Amino acid sequence: MAFVVGQGGKKLVLSFAAKKWKDFKSTLTRHHILPFIKEKEKLSQPPEIYKFIEKADWDAIVASRLSEKFVSVHFEQSQRREKLEYNHRLSRKGYAGLEDQLEETMPGVEIDRSTLWKKAREDKHSNIPDPKDELQKQVSESTLTVSGSNDVLTMTLGPEHPGRVRGVGAGISTKQYFNLPKQQRVKFADQLKESVRLVLQEETLKMEARTKQLVEAERENLLSQLSQLFPNFDPSMLKLKTNPCQIQGQEQSPKNPMLDKASCSGALDVRALHFEDDTAKNGEKQDEMNTEVPNYSKLELPSSLQSLCRYAETTLKPQEKTMTFTIEKEVFGIDCTTFVLHEDIT
Repeated sequence: MAFVVGQGGKKLVLSFAAKKWKDFKSTLTRHHILPFIKEKEKLSQPPEIYKFIEKADWDAIVASRLSEKFVSVHFEQSQRREKLEYNHRLSRKGYAGLEDQLEETMPGVEIDRSTLWKKAREDKHSNIPDPKDELQKQVSESTLTVSGSNDVLTMTLGPEHPGRVRGVGAGISTKQYFNLPKQQRVKFADQLKESVRLVLQEETLKMEARTKQLVEAERENLLSQLSQLFPNFDPSMLKLKTNPCQIQGQEQSPKNPMLDKASCSGALDVRALHFEDDTAKNGEKQDEMNTEVPNYSKLELPSSLQSLCRYAETTLKPQEKTMTFTIEKEVFGIDCTTFVLHEDIT
């Protein structure tokens, strides 16, 4: 398996992969090894949820975690963690999700890293021992000047640790955060949203093209059926409206598969068929008809018969025309011609 990584992104991808690998080993240690130090028989096999781990690899990691050196380092780091005064409470949302949330709930307010740091450590009652409020107040009143890395958070908590920046999330270095103009600090969330928007736009165009193809195919199928029913049928007399989706709230009969097919996505809506006579085709204005055309779509008829009934009502009846059929010799033994009036159809 191979992954295509953009130019300049190799270091970032490898750093994220290293972080995930470290988290996985930490999960094994905290949940599947250390709790069973006194029950070593339970450590003889890998956990059920991690059956892909080879027995030799599992034995190696168990041995390393039970060594005196690891136990000593683990105890030292645990003691250091207990001294942490401000606990992080963001969980999976992260600083990017928090910033998006604050931009919606605090419009017009500049969200700096001191605000993010504080909000990330508030409890469910929005309480936190906060020595920064007075400094933030002085900054807003222009009685305190901040510059570069010497901002409110640095004044409160002390200088930044090398390699990371407090209050902005993982993957951001001090050089990236403090040395770039604010307008160039494009958030990862914004980049992700733009990427998703472009993908959705591309997929929408593909779906529209596919729908258009389906509609055209259904139209050709309907015209083919009408041509088989009526040898003298002129396709140019048929004006089609297409509806890519069924009208909301319009009921369909479950016993009529043709109606269901005609109302699904990309299919033809038989109720939207219109017919034009020869005079309308030549550009002349057709006289308005006062006769109300029945709604055949409510009848349990195949779509081809609905089209035929509508053709009879809108064309044959107003113009007092007939439909001529030539019956081949194989039917009655002789060639003959028959005529159909609109009364015979409707």
